[in-house]
Amino acid sequence: MKLKYLGLTAIVLVFTLSFSRILLPASAAVIDMNLGSAATFGLLAKTMTTVETSVSGNTGAITQTVIPHITNGKNYLDDSVYHAADIDLGNAIGYANSQVPTVNGTAGADLGGEILLPGIYNYPGAVNISADVTLSGDDIFIFQIAGTLDTTAGTKILLTDGAQACNIYWVVNGAATLAANTEFNGSLLSQSSATTVGINTIINGRILSQDAVTFTGPGPSNITVPACVQEPPVEPPVQPPVETDAPAPIPDTATPIPATATPVPVTETSVPVTATPVPATVVPIPATAIPIPATATPVPATATPIPATATPIPATATPIPATVTPIPATVTLIPATATPIPAAATPGPAASPVNTPAASPPAELPAAPAWSVETEWVKVGLLPDGDMIIDAKLPDNQEDTGVWNFDLGGKLYNTEGTESVNYRIAKAPVGTYNILVRFTSHNGTVFKFEVVPVSVPTVTGGQLPATATPWYNLLLSGSLLTIMGGVILWRRKLRE
Repeated sequence: MKLKYLGLTAIVLVFTLSFSRILLPASAAVIDMNLGSAATFGLLAKTMTTVETSVSGNTGAITQTVIPHITNGKNYLDDSVYHAADIDLGNAIGYANSQVPTVNGTAGADLGGEILLPGIYNYPGAVNISADVTLSGDDIFIFQIAGTLDTTAGTKILLTDGAQACNIYWVVNGAATLAANTEFNGSLLSQSSATTVGINTIINGRILSQDAVTFTGPGPSNITVPACVQEPPVEPPVQPPVETDAPAPIPDTATPIPATATPVPVTETSVPVTATPVPATVVPIPATAIPIPATATPVPATATPIPATATPIPATATPIPATVTPIPATVTLIPATATPIPAAATPGPAASPVNTPAASPPAELPAAPAWSVETEWVKVGLLPDGDMIIDAKLPDNQEDTGVWNFDLGGKLYNTEGTESVNYRIAKAPVGTYNILVRFTSHNGTVFKFEVVPVSVPTVTGGQLPATATPWYNLLLSGSLLTIMGGVILWRRKLRE
């Protein structure tokens, strides 16, 4: 009978684990670029023309006009090492271009002045960098550029908030031109077009091309192969010394020692030979101290049940998501508060747009979305699949071009556009928050619109929201623990 119950319990546990695997949302795939043997090269090209160029790393080509000044590396000319690196470079370019974009840009985009977060950026045409651009965040950046890449002289690619050059990849299908005095961070990968590098250019990364690479002169340029800096491992906290309380009894056991020594002088007065047992009386003194450390041994044992008190914590979090259900009911009152928008649509100081890889412009928008918030210049609609539609236009029929910014409770999106925009956010974050809409024209004029409050419910129809919150994951984990607890109780009942 016990074997029967054991087998039945095993089947239920396997079913529970399989079911939890369906319920728990899958995390986003981690993009891990692998350059293979090309990773050790700072400069790789089919045809290489260099003038006063210094490279920290390997260099390789089929034909060279001048061998660069090389530190920490070697030069490989049309040999097996070069060809292996060239094959690995082609594989890396194919892998990078196969990744699904998290941000879809526009042809002719200018990244100057923008702050970009980690993600996969796709541009169907040329890309210009006319001013400094900031990459912020310690994760992978991949730029899929179908056209050319051009930088203006003196521009910089700045890194903040842990961003590292070793995690940045500019994959260019067209010709690439880095103007003079450019400070470039990241690896530039090119397959079928020439790359030109101006004088006094500093490259913290790599120039890897399956075509020609030309460094113009006169003037030195420097390439340094980057290495990712790993965060130091977090050392476990040092457990407070338990034996601090143990030495306290030592003085108590030592106090009777002088008492045994006091009669010794009395025996010395009569017979000096009797002084010999005096050390004998001292011998047991360390013996009394031996059990003292033993009193400290059970002390760590008292600390062992402490983690056990943390096990019921997830169970207390299960009712929390239940408080989210009434949120959609608050949407009905939103239009009443959104009427005074015209008063806030005044030009303000210029601001640099912020980008995030969490959304893309609409590919195919529904003909008539269900608008949950609708004002004179901003409309917000929700789709059954969890996507959000934002329809906005400039006041007073103004005509202009620039960048639209949408702030969803602290989460930022932007897109290039004209005086009106119809923007789609895939899998909008679930919750109740305010939407800030702003338009920055190319001439620096900023239009700000009044805050629009919106409530986004969970996706109906049995689907999980794409942006599962930690509370959601905690609820699912609690449910799993509840099911397993029920199985254990059921098994005990069967035994009884």
